[in-house]
Amino acid sequence: MDPLTHGLIAFRHAPVALSGVCYGRLDAAAELPPEAAAAAIERALHELCVRPGVVWSSPLSRCALPAAELAARLGVPRAIDDRLLEISYGAWEGRAFSDIERDDPAAYAAWLDGWERVGPPGGESALEVESRVRSFWREIGGADGADVASRARPHLLVAHAGVLRALRVVACGASWPAAMSAPVPHLTAERFPLPPSALSLADP
Repeated sequence: MDPLTHGLIAFRHAPVALSGVCYGRLDAAAELPPEAAAAAIERALHELCVRPGVVWSSPLSRCALPAAELAARLGVPRAIDDRLLEISYGAWEGRAFSDIERDDPAAYAAWLDGWERVGPPGGESALEVESRVRSFWREIGGADGADVASRARPHLLVAHAGVLRALRVVACGASWPAAMSAPVPHLTAERFPLPPSALSLADP
């Protein structure tokens, strides 16, 4: 079984009309209507000759609305999972980064220095995001007991940038600095393999 053909195909949601603002868990609207974002993803899937078996997203509207539209267009199930939420910035949600640096300099400096293990006040570190995304990845791959039939067609994910970066770590073995340094373009396909144990179970 080809791990990329039968794995996970993810697209970052359309751009959000916010700049310089810490908006991880805020339900900020995307600039494109859900129908336009879904159409762009559908065209990309057609070019890749891929038909997914399910469309996943977080509950936030910038991912959930185009995912629902796409699932309807493709005639496949739609699923929402809280493990796919963007990183939580806790007390910093909705604030400008410049204001955070000015008003909370010690916590901001600690986060910049140790973001892999240190989160904002009340928020998540990169490793905490990695843990929940790894749980999702293992589950859809069957490594936690899913049946072989669930791996017959690829899973599609309309995702947040933080989740895509976490998938680079858990599915592709990237380091967090490498995952963070590479761009995450909007509405562009990124492929991830299933867990190795799941692939061996699905091989004939």
